[in-house]
Amino acid sequence: MPPGRKRAEGPPGKKAAAGEPRAKEAAAGGPPGKKAAAGEPRAKEAAAGEPRARRAHSKRPARGYHHGDLKRALVDAGVALLEEAGIEAVVLREAARRVGVSPAAPFRHFPSREDFLRAVALAGLERFELVSAAEIAAAPTPLLRFRALGLASVRFALEHPALFELLNGPAFRADPEGARELLAAQDEARSRLRAMLHEARAQGELRPTDPIVTEVAGRALAYGLARMFLDGHLPREGAMELTAAVLDVLGEGLARRPDPG
Repeated sequence: MPPGRKRAEGPPGKKAAAGEPRAKEAAAGGPPGKKAAAGEPRAKEAAAGEPRARRAHSKRPARGYHHGDLKRALVDAGVALLEEAGIEAVVLREAARRVGVSPAAPFRHFPSREDFLRAVALAGLERFELVSAAEIAAAPTPLLRFRALGLASVRFALEHPALFELLNGPAFRADPEGARELLAAQDEARSRLRAMLHEARAQGELRPTDPIVTEVAGRALAYGLARMFLDGHLPREGAMELTAAVLDVLGEGLARRPDPG
């Protein structure tokens, strides 16, 4: 019975008034022997079609979740929560609400909040790799690619400070087994950095310094600058110009000087 419509019959035990169709007759489409008018659907046929419409409607996906990859949708919601309100806001229940699934649904993919945070951090690292790839690839030499990576790192920290905090926090190092996927991605990123330096050395761009020292110097400089901007030790205005100038000082110190003669 459609919501809001009163029942056809009256109170129990009360007979229908003269001229008032009985409930049974009304349900059958009229008095016995009377055919329905041409084109007029019978009540029984209309009732039979109503549940199908309801069933078809109930199969529609939850609002905000359409593509079938629940794990990816939850991670994207987690990244959005992180950037809006920081690490404390990244909780599975709120991510589930945003995606449009039950609060219990995320636990099939993320047994704990720590697992969820690691997945969000990994997504942040992938985002950094994506946005920095073109800038690094555009640099013409290995040493300039090294410089471009430093610039991209500081820019990403300024544009995504909560992701920077999550990626550089201590939580993942406390559980190497649980964070192995994230740590493997970080190791791969450092391997690409070392490859730049090895190539620069092979092409005669670098002084004969210890490659580990060179790598640490570059990472420390980029991280230190980002940290100083985020903590207010350096002004945000003109941050990238200052970063470029500081990286040039490092590059001049690392670059191999041409032989006199």
